[in-house]
Amino acid sequence: MSHPLLPPNATALDSALATATTIDLDTTGLRGIGAATTCPAPALPWLAWERSVENFDAAATEDKQRALIRASVNVHQHKGTVAAVREVFRLLGLGEVTLEMGRSGFKRDGTRRRADFYKRGTRSDNWAEYRVICYSLLTVQQATIARQLLADIAPARCHLHSIDFSQAALVRNGYGKRAGTFTRGKN
Repeated sequence: MSHPLLPPNATALDSALATATTIDLDTTGLRGIGAATTCPAPALPWLAWERSVENFDAAATEDKQRALIRASVNVHQHKGTVAAVREVFRLLGLGEVTLEMGRSGFKRDGTRRRADFYKRGTRSDNWAEYRVICYSLLTVQQATIARQLLADIAPARCHLHSIDFSQAALVRNGYGKRAGTFTRGKN
């Protein structure tokens, strides 16, 4: 009997073993395991591991986990760029962000306010530092996860100064309470 999976140089023993150990196995459940949309939920961590998805556990819901897996190839192609950082923030539901790079070299001409991020002068020691301005309110836990993601996605030569979400300041509306969950805009 001929077996289509045996190589052309199969011996008589190989053919006899293939005939004696024929396994009738239903593999229909395995067909969709390699796609993020059809993979069973318990197997998602393994698919994320196979695709080298950084901080897979940072995604709060199954839909966000599937979105991270689907976008992993694109993120890896653009890893180390501003676009990759923005895409990861979007996929995790943390909103839109702006990146500001380089802290030094600003003149005192009134175009920039002196703050803790900007430094005046011509020293170029701080060219690789950047900050992320987030326009949605982040909890302390979300900011910690975002820092971990930035360590994986951002260029290795760059150093994160801060995540600034003071644009979405915590207002006294009863939503955010001073119980350590939120900060006042920087992390």
